[in-house]
Amino acid sequence: MVFYAYVKHLTNNRTSRYVITFANRAVADEWWRAVSTSTTGFANGIQRVDAQFYTHETRLAHAPDSLTTAGVATQFLGKVFFTLLNDSDYRGLNIIPPLDHFVDHISGKSFFIRSKVTPYDYWYCPQSCNANTAVYASRTERTRFTISRTDRGTAGTVMIGPDRITVRLTTVNLSVDVNASTGHAILSPAPQSRLTFGALLNNFTVGPTLFENDERVKELLYTENGEEWELA
Repeated sequence: MVFYAYVKHLTNNRTSRYVITFANRAVADEWWRAVSTSTTGFANGIQRVDAQFYTHETRLAHAPDSLTTAGVATQFLGKVFFTLLNDSDYRGLNIIPPLDHFVDHISGKSFFIRSKVTPYDYWYCPQSCNANTAVYASRTERTRFTISRTDRGTAGTVMIGPDRITVRLTTVNLSVDVNASTGHAILSPAPQSRLTFGALLNNFTVGPTLFENDERVKELLYTENGEEWELA
């Protein structure tokens, strides 16, 4: 589903205002990663205020040119386009559609993890959890996790699909791992070293229903053909 954002001139409120149309939300985050890590003036010339609002200092970086300037974000030319808005003298403004649900994927923040198809299924760990305790999907309970990129110095950055991540409990020093033999999601003192942000959102599925401490839950399994999950 397409995703929209505004970009305005950093130092005036009259010109160089655009609506950016991204092929989807993931493309928006990936475009920003390419821009913000480029070795050109775009890295400092464009700033992300939040997921749907950017500024650009056009003397350093004219945001639409990110798609055609070598070393910036030319790989997104077929997935992103910019629509120039009227200058403020004409008082016209295109209003982008509101989002029903949105959570910014910021590394180092804590989140609930829930099914995108059935958003009442949440990842859950019992309060008495320890190493090798299973992670479940529950419709009555939920657990908050801190999700962080493993690269040093990346706290506060936007996570994208290929990023290696850790998924830790917020209460104790245990991380989500995968049992290599069964594929079950479990807790471990050492995080799953090969887990990517994309895999977190797409490579887990629910298994059979069972009762754990008199609570009705479902097994959580890692698989290449998983369900879609989202952060909340």
